[in-house]
Parts: sequence; C-alpha cells; structure tokens
Amino acid sequence: MVKYKSQKSITGKFDADKVFLALIDSVKNADEKQFNQLMIEMIGPIDPSLTASVQHYDRKNQNSYQHLLKNIDYSWIKNKGYSTALRQQLTALSNQVNLTGKHQYIPAVWYEGDLPNEAPYATYAFNQEEMNLLALAKTWNAIEYLFPYKYMMDSKWKDVLVEVIPVFRKINNRTSYEKSVLFLAEAINDTHAGGFMASKNMKMINTIFNVVYYPPFDYKVGAKSIIVKKFLNDSLAKHNELKAGDQIVAINGTKVEQWLKERMVLIPASNKSVKYRELSPVYDEGYALAFGNLASQTLNVKVARGKTHLNLKLEMLDRRNRQDIAVIQKYMTQRATVERSIKGMEHIGNDITVIRAGHLFEKDFPKDKDLPQLSADLKSKKAIIFDMRAYPQGPGFFSYYLPLVLGKAPFAFARYYAVDLKDPGAFIHREGAENYMAVIKDAPKPMGELYTGKIVILTNEDTQSMGEWFSMMLRQLNKNTTVIGSQTAGADGSLKKIDLTRCLSI
Repeated sequence: MVKYKSQKSITGKFDADKVFLALIDSVKNADEKQFNQLMIEMIGPIDPSLTASVQHYDRKNQNSYQHLLKNIDYSWIKNKGYSTALRQQLTALSNQVNLTGKHQYIPAVWYEGDLPNEAPYATYAFNQEEMNLLALAKTWNAIEYLFPYKYMMDSKWKDVLVEVIPVFRKINNRTSYEKSVLFLAEAINDTHAGGFMASKNMKMINTIFNVVYYPPFDYKVGAKSIIVKKFLNDSLAKHNELKAGDQIVAINGTKVEQWLKERMVLIPASNKSVKYRELSPVYDEGYALAFGNLASQTLNVKVARGKTHLNLKLEMLDRRNRQDIAVIQKYMTQRATVERSIKGMEHIGNDITVIRAGHLFEKDFPKDKDLPQLSADLKSKKAIIFDMRAYPQGPGFFSYYLPLVLGKAPFAFARYYAVDLKDPGAFIHREGAENYMAVIKDAPKPMGELYTGKIVILTNEDTQSMGEWFSMMLRQLNKNTTVIGSQTAGADGSLKKIDLTRCLSI
C-alpha cells in the first residue's frame, strides 16, 4: 500500500525494494508490538490535505460507468493484530488521492507495457530467501493494485498470497524460482500471463515440465482425448500401431481427462480451452506438454478408433536424440511452409470472400488508388468470412482499411479502462479509446453505403488479445453477423510486464 498509495512513493522518494529488503528480517523476527512499530515508521506522516474527503473524491459516489471499483477492498486494515494507531494510519493512507498526474511505479501513459522503476537484479542466483520473497511481493502487489480482472479470479488474491509464501520461501535455484513464478501466474486466470512461458523468459521449462519425449505425430488435445492428426513422416506412420484419426482416451491406465488435468496445473490461462491449446504441440518452442513428465519412452495407450477400443503400444521420439530432433524439426519446417502459403484474402466463387487475420500482412495492404475497387469487390459479395483463428498480422487492415471500404463510420463497441492514477486500485474509463478507428482530421470518409451482406466470424482458442478485440468490432459491423466456433482465449486488453529477478513476469 505504501508503494502504490503514499505521496513519498508516488514522487520517487520511496524505494520499495530497498525498504522491503531492509525490513524483512526484522519483520520475520518481530513480535506484535515490534511489528506495529516497524509499520508505523515505514508509512511515516500522511498529508491530511490529500485525503479523499478533502479532495471531494468519495469512492462511494463515483459514477459506476466511469469508474471500476470492484477490486478495492481495504477490509484487511481491520485486522485485530494491528494496533489502533496502525489501523488509523493505514485507513488514512488508503484514502490518499494522487494529484500529481504521474506515479513512480505506474506507466505515465496508460498503454505503455513495462511497469517503470522495477530493478531487474540481473546477477541474482536465486538462493536468498529475502530476494525470493521480494519477487513475490513485487508481483503480488502489482496484481493487487494494477490488474483490472482481479475481482474475476477463481480464488481470492489474499488467499493466494497465504498459499504461495511457503512456496517462495523454499526456492533455492532457478528451476524452483521459475516454477514458483509460474504457480503465481497461473493463479490470476489470465491467458496473457502465459507469455511468461516463452523461452526468452523461462529457461527451465523443459526441466519443470520434464519435456524429454515427443510423440511421432501431430495432435490436438480435447477435454477427454488426444486426437492423432498426422504423423511426422510416412515412415513413422507405417511402423506405428496408431493411425491418424485415433483418439487416445487413456495413457498408462490413466484416463486422458485426469492425465491432462495433472499436466495443466502450471499453465496460465483464462479457460480450459487455452490450457488444451498449450498442451498441444508448441511448434515454435519444439515441445509437447501433454506428453511431459513421462517415466519411459514407451506408453501403453487406449485408443478409440470408430466404435472400437484398442490397447496399443506407443513409442515416443527422444528429444535428446539427434535423429529424432531432425525428424521433429523437418516436420515443423514443412508445416511452416504450408502456413506461409495460405492466402490472407481469397475469393470463393463470385459470392464469398474469406479474410484470414493470421495470414494478412502489411505487404498485402491495398494502395490508396485501389481502395474504390476493393470496396466495390467486397460489397458485391453475399458474404464475407473473417477467420480470426490466428493472431492478426496486419492490424491496420482491420482498424483502418476495412471499415473504410465497407462504409462503416467510427463507433464505440467496447469500454476501455486504465489505472486511475488518482486512486491506484481503481480503474477509470478512457473516453474515445474504444473506437476501433482513429478519428483524424481530414481523414478519408467511409466509402459509400454500409455493407449489409452476411458477415461470418470464425473463432477458437487461438483467437487471442487483438484477435478478440477485432472480433468484437467485426461482430458489430452490421446487423447481419454470425460468430461460429468455440471459446476464445480470454486475453483482451493491454499487456503489462514487471521486472523480477533475471526474468519477466507477465
């Protein structure tokens, strides 16, 4: 609270990390009276002229449309373990208003991604309890004050803190450190937190998930089965008991539903659809988490093939074997080649146009002179299909060109909130930021009448973040719109990063 609410911290006169490290041993060894005194001294004097009542900033009277206040809960201040003097000081601090328009630990511009002035500790060796607890404190409090979806988590955030303190106290190497941060990231139920699993952040993912073996086939994870899609090459297909289309329903006597549940515990995600996605092959990283933590290279699998159930042997590839690695990499290269050949925009007959967000790049954007023809071509179609099942590679097409050529004027399709610098923990509505299209003076006007043909939007668990944002916009382009597919990733909104010890928590 001192870090995010006090005037001395707001203006850069309170180094939260240094204070934490200086006090942690004293706090651990303090009795109740000593603890209260330490906290009173740390908080220091509070300026009475900056209280909410003096500044006429009463949360109870805030407009619910303009302010998101669901995350604010200072009931913990009533803890009877705190002295009367400390409770009074904490209450006064909770009611402080920031009038500076900036903050030492919050980005000055609402859409900036990095939380400022967080030391990275680049040489840390993960072997000091106080430093590990600092990493926990930095992350936990960033979520407490700066994460708008805290009120939607499966668990109460304060209960998570109690659960993870013993976990962070046991850290003694990089593996246990990353696993602990991953455990914390999973608790916030946000698919954007999965960015922590990228190789640029996590160095020990193979060890944590024990990713040694790789299946001889490409596959897709479902709720109760692992579906064999395609073998990595013809030789593997020929010499394997399993066939493309088989559904693996049990592995080594364990039903796949339970098997997957055990392997998704540390995967940050908003919903199970994303966890199944992450358990499927991650091509750019070269691992398959659904087959992590295997005791041996040979598996006994139960397979559903049509109406028949078969008990078969499955021999896995070994990621430590050069020949096996070569097979995996060759398949990935072939798959990437196929992906690159997919057209970003394609006309199907005379009546339908398909626009694939994940395959439409800036190089594919129309020239200004070609816009009238593109507008005429699209408006002549009975239907336009928007395939949003991959991350948009050319966002400018959706935010600028598409509404322009389809005759759609800028309109509000969502509400965008950012941290309220006056009252960290609260969020305030950003006027105008919800328009999908920048309203620029002298900008071209929408071309002709609004397109009224059928609009179909395809979504699945790969529809994430910007893909979800544009799906919301496309859904309201006209009244003749249908969404077909499955649950999206649940990662709408901007990404924020905080420096911890030698890696990034997202």
